Amino acid sequence: LPTEETDAGGAGSFAGTGTTRDCLDIVQFDCAVYFVEEVEGQLKVDVIRMGAMDGTISVDYSTEDGSATAGERYERVSGTLVFPPGIVCQTIAIPLVDNDKWATTQEFKIRLTNPKNCELGRYLFLSRVKVIDGDTFPTSRYQDEMDQYGCTDSGLAEAGISGLDLLFEFCKLNFDMVPGIKAKCLGVLLIDLFQNLYFLLTTYIVQYTADEVLGNADPATLLIPGDRQETLIVLAIAYVAPFLVLNLLDLWKAQQKIAETSRASLQESIFRKFLNYDEMSRTTVSSGELGLSLIQDADDIVSSGFMNIFELVKQFGRLAVSIYFIVAENPDALMPTVLVAVAIAMFISLNYERTAALREEVSRRQGDLLDVSQEASSKIRLISDYKIRPLLEDTLRSRIQKLNESSVPLGTAEVTNEYFPSWLSNLLVAGYLVYGGEAVLGGACQIGTFLATVNIFKGISDTFKDIFTASLELSKATAPIVKVTQLLNKPTNLRDQKRINRRRRQVTKLERSPENLAELRRRSGQRFGTDGIPIRLERLTFGYPGCPPKLSRVSLAIDQGKLVAVVGPRRGGKSTLIKLLGQVLDPVGGEIFMPSYLRILHVGATPQILDGSIWRNLTIGSENYWRDPEFETQRALRICERMRFNSRFMQVLRDTRLEFLTGREPQAAQADSSWSRMLSISDKMLLHLARAFVYNPEVLVINRPTSQLPENSAEIVFELLREFVDNRGVELPSADASKRRPRTAFVSFARPSGLKWSDVVWKVQDGQVMETSKEDISELLIR
Repeated sequence: LPTEETDAGGAGSFAGTGTTRDCLDIVQFDCAVYFVEEVEGQLKVDVIRMGAMDGTISVDYSTEDGSATAGERYERVSGTLVFPPGIVCQTIAIPLVDNDKWATTQEFKIRLTNPKNCELGRYLFLSRVKVIDGDTFPTSRYQDEMDQYGCTDSGLAEAGISGLDLLFEFCKLNFDMVPGIKAKCLGVLLIDLFQNLYFLLTTYIVQYTADEVLGNADPATLLIPGDRQETLIVLAIAYVAPFLVLNLLDLWKAQQKIAETSRASLQESIFRKFLNYDEMSRTTVSSGELGLSLIQDADDIVSSGFMNIFELVKQFGRLAVSIYFIVAENPDALMPTVLVAVAIAMFISLNYERTAALREEVSRRQGDLLDVSQEASSKIRLISDYKIRPLLEDTLRSRIQKLNESSVPLGTAEVTNEYFPSWLSNLLVAGYLVYGGEAVLGGACQIGTFLATVNIFKGISDTFKDIFTASLELSKATAPIVKVTQLLNKPTNLRDQKRINRRRRQVTKLERSPENLAELRRRSGQRFGTDGIPIRLERLTFGYPGCPPKLSRVSLAIDQGKLVAVVGPRRGGKSTLIKLLGQVLDPVGGEIFMPSYLRILHVGATPQILDGSIWRNLTIGSENYWRDPEFETQRALRICERMRFNSRFMQVLRDTRLEFLTGREPQAAQADSSWSRMLSISDKMLLHLARAFVYNPEVLVINRPTSQLPENSAEIVFELLREFVDNRGVELPSADASKRRPRTAFVSFARPSGLKWSDVVWKVQDGQVMETSKEDISELLIR
C-alpha cells in the first residue's frame, strides 16, 4: 500500500494508542475552511488518512457552534469515523437548515478528537465551515426588485421601495434574527396594554368619585353600600394597587435588553458582512461610513425604528381607550377629537419626508467630518512631514461649517414639529373648557363627567403629541435602514471562494486516490506521495475591471517545498500574481491549483499592527491550533530574537508572556498599546514577517518583504525564508521535519541579493509568467 504523512509529531502533537509513535497514521480534514450555501441542504466534509494505511483506525468528530448555531443554521452531528486498511478518505455529512430568514455568512466548527491507532494532524484537526446565505436583507420580499433595479438609491426609488418599507421588513426580520425576542416583545405589548387599561380605570375612578361618591347619589348604590368613606378607601386602593403592579412590570421590561440585543445583532451583521466583501465592495465603503453605520445607524434603526413601533402601538392603544370613553360617556366631544387627529396626520404627511431628508443630510455631514479626523489620525506623520496641518485644519473647518449649516434647518424643523401638536392639544383642551363648562352650568353634563373628559382630552393631547413625535422619530431610522440595506447587500467573494475551494478539494481527492499515491512518490522522489502533488497554474487569467488583462492564460507548475522568487518590471503584474497566489484576488479565467489541505498565508507589503497587546499581534491566527502553548510561545521568542528586535521590544515580550499564557492579558480595547509606538518602520515590518513565521503555513506568499528593511535585516529575513522551506518551519526541531508538510514560499523580492536564496525564479512580464534562471534576470526586472 502507498504511504502518506502530514504535520504531526513534534511539540504538542496528539498521540494515538496501540502502536509506537513513528508508525501512527495521521487523520485530518482535507481543508481549513469549507464553504456551503444553505440551499444545498447538506455539507460533505472529507477526513483524510495519511500513512501506511495497513490497519484499522478511528477518530471521533463533532460540530461546535460559532456565529452559526445548531438548529438555526445547521444540525448538530457527532460520531466516529472508522478507516479500514487501505481507505484514504471518509466523509461526514452535516445537514443544513434552509429557511427564508436573512443572515450574514455565519460559521461553525468541526473538530476531530480521540484518535485510536492514529494521531491527529498538527493543524487540521479543527476546521471552519462558512454558511453562505443567499437571501436579501432585510427579507426576501423585495429580492426580485433589487435584483432587477439594483440596491442603490436610484434603484430603490425606481423599484418603489421606501425606507419605511425596508424598516417594516427589518422589524419582521428582527423577530426571527434575535433568539427569544418574540416572547419578550409580546410581554412588552401586554404591559403597554395594561398601562392603557390602567389609564381608563383611573379616569372612571375620577368620574365615579366626583359624580357618585361626592355627589348626590343614593348611598345604597355605592361600592360599599351606605358608607362613602369606605368606598373612598376602596377607590384609593383600586387607584394605587395596579400602579404598583405596573411598576414591577416596567422593571421587568427594562431588564429584557430588547434594544441592546437587537442592536448588537445588527452591528455584528454589518461588521461580519464587511469582512466578507470582495475587493470592489470594500473600496466603496470608507472607514467613516462603516463606523457611522456601526455606531449611529444601527442605533437609529433599532431605537428610532424597531423600538419606536412599540411606542406607536402603545399610544394608539391609549387613543383607542380614550375614544372609547368619549363615545361611551360624552359623545358630543368626539368630533373635535377627530378633527385634531386629521390635522396631525396631514402635518405628518407633509413634513415627514422633509424631516427625514434634513436628518440624512446632517448624518452625511457628520460622516464627512469623521473621515477628516480619521485621516488625520492615521496619516499624521505624512501631514507633519509635508507641513500641511493648515490644509487639514481648513478642510476640517469647512466641513464643520457645512455640518452647522445643515443642522440649523433641522433644528428649526424639530422646533416646529415639537410645537404644532402642542398647539392643537392646548386648543382642544381650552375649547372644551368653554364648551364643557357651559354644559355643566346648564345641567347637561355632570361635574364628574366633565372632569373625566378634561382628563381624557389632556391625555388625548399628550397621546397625539407622542404619536406625532414617534411618527417623526421613525424618519431618523428610514435613511439609516436604506444605507444599511445597501451595505448588507453588497457583493462578497464567498461564492467564488466556494467554487475554488470545491475544485481544489475535488482535484486533491483525485490526486490522492490509492492508485496515484505510489506513482506520485516514485515520480517526485518524495518520501510520501502526497508531498509530490505539484502546485499548478492552469490557463490563469486575470484583469482588473475596465483594464487589459494583467495575466493571460498562464500555465506553470512547481513542486512543493521550493522557494520561488517572483520578479519582473515595475507594473508588470508581480503584485497581481502574488495576490492571486495568496487568494486575495480570484482568477477571472483558469485556476491556481494547490492541494486543499495546504494552508495559504498572504503577507502584504505594508506592515499592519492591531490594537492590543504585543502577543495578540504576534500570534494572529495561530493560537487556536496550539497544543503546547509553552513550546509555541518559546518558539515565538526565539524567532523574534533571531530577527534582532530592539531590546525594549524583547523585554516587553518576555515580561508579558505569562499573562498571555494564563489568559490574564487585557482585551484589545483595554490593552496597553504603547509598546507599538516604540517600533521603527523596520521593526513594524519585522513584526509583520515574524507573525507569518509563527503562523507557519504550508504555503507562504509574501510581497516585497525587505523593501523597508536595512541590508543586515534583509539578510536575516532571507535566511529565515530559506529555513522555512528547508526545515519545513522556522525554529522547529529538525529531527521532526519528516513529519511535517513541505513548505513552499512565493516571494516578490525587492533586492537582487534575494535571488541567491531562491530555488526557482518566475519572471512576470507582458501578461505571462515563465520560469527562468537567476543569471537571466537583470537588476531592472527586480525593482
